[in-house]
Amino acid sequence: MKGFYHISSSGLERNDIFRSREDFIRGMNDIALTVLGFDISILAFCLMSNHFHFILYGTREQCLKFAEEYKRRCAMRMRQAYGCVQGLLNLKLQVNYIDTEQYLENAIVYVLRNSLAAGICMIPYFYPWSSLAAYFNGGTKPRSFNLNEMSFRKRCGILKSESPVPSHYCVDENGIILQECYVDVKMVEGIFKHPARFLNMLSRKVEGEVEIKFGIADNVSLSDQEIVTQMKELIYKEFQKESLSQLSMEQRLTLCSLLKKNFRAGAKQIARISHLPLHIVEQIV
Repeated sequence: MKGFYHISSSGLERNDIFRSREDFIRGMNDIALTVLGFDISILAFCLMSNHFHFILYGTREQCLKFAEEYKRRCAMRMRQAYGCVQGLLNLKLQVNYIDTEQYLENAIVYVLRNSLAAGICMIPYFYPWSSLAAYFNGGTKPRSFNLNEMSFRKRCGILKSESPVPSHYCVDENGIILQECYVDVKMVEGIFKHPARFLNMLSRKVEGEVEIKFGIADNVSLSDQEIVTQMKELIYKEFQKESLSQLSMEQRLTLCSLLKKNFRAGAKQIARISHLPLHIVEQIV
């Protein structure tokens, strides 16, 4: 039986899934290619440096198989680019059934607000690695080019794949397949009904409610960059200092405990961020 599902990956403490702009572009296009092999609809998604989220409609089996195939494509890309996929061996997928319309709305908003919650950008619309720009845009889209009107070589060069694509698949000037080509925009707009309501929902902090409901609070880690961004505010709040370099050794040790408590960071990640020896951090956290 088909239903709505929120699929999230665990966050990697090391070896980010998406390390560069090129990785994110490939990651976006791989979503569009992967979905072609499954009987599902993509409602929303967001790619973060060390994890990803999808809101899908389909059977649980099909949704999970889609996520597993996407994870496999990520591993192939990482092997080609960096020669190592060890980090993905520990990447777990969590599948959560969405049982009410309210939770469906909150889950979609939660996914689209991921970059804001992580402190990467203040306005989620400015984060390019999600499906947010596809909704309620009045039908406007950037200058685009139909992939099937390109030569086979050029298309393969853009997609890094020889697989055929549907006739409506277009890419923008950066070589990214437009989200509206493979995201069920009409379904999402029907759920929220009006642009004003959608924008109002995006302004709400739904993170706590969704993480408790779907049980992902302990499964998604933040990347070093995301923690460092939020750590500056934490340092000022706790120690009235402007930067890590201004902290005494005692304050740095206290900060380690705070990073563990506030961000669920592991010892190795805290050691990298705090610039302290791992054996010292392990004694604290």
